[in-house]
Amino acid sequence: MPPAPLPQQLVELSDLLGQMCVTAAGALRHATTALLEGRERLAQQVVAGDAKVDALRARVEELATDALLFHAPVAGDLRVVVAAIRAAGDIERMGDLALHVAQAAERGRPLPVEVRGEFAEMGRVAVELALKAAEVVRTRNVVLAMQLDADDDEMDVLHRHFFAVLMEQDWPHGVASAVDITLLARYYERYADHAVVVAHRTVYAVTGQQPDTITI
Repeated sequence: MPPAPLPQQLVELSDLLGQMCVTAAGALRHATTALLEGRERLAQQVVAGDAKVDALRARVEELATDALLFHAPVAGDLRVVVAAIRAAGDIERMGDLALHVAQAAERGRPLPVEVRGEFAEMGRVAVELALKAAEVVRTRNVVLAMQLDADDDEMDVLHRHFFAVLMEQDWPHGVASAVDITLLARYYERYADHAVVVAHRTVYAVTGQQPDTITI
């Protein structure tokens, strides 16, 4: 069976990347709920569902390989194919980070009350970034892609706040709890970073320019 025309393959790649982002967003949303509410069964569902993101990445790579082999794309089309392969890796990593949060929730250790609000907010910001990244890869909207940097700044502020809380002399929950919280906060921060990278890769695919050289 002959491969689909290149324009159709490029649209399918964008749709698959969008599906990956939405799936990763759902995984982190559920993992955060499990973490905050102590819902171990929900955490287990997130762990079991991680294979879906992996399967979508495999489909992206298969489709991108077909595009390269059968159509030999050049210029902008080649950028789109290569960016899709790289973005799929970033989104898969987002899924892995959501998995880490779910695995922490599975262990069933309650979060200290001092940090619960911050984790709820980090979860909200990260999920919104993933959903915006889904819209960016589907529509190739450069303006929206550039907005993700400002959203990521909010995540960075939340991440820095954790260190201020953990470094207080009257922190009552011990070193082990502080280490767990530090790792969890890092998972959210890295998840957000990968969402921004996905948007940046889309900007480069569309314009041929790095995002920091573009003025909107």
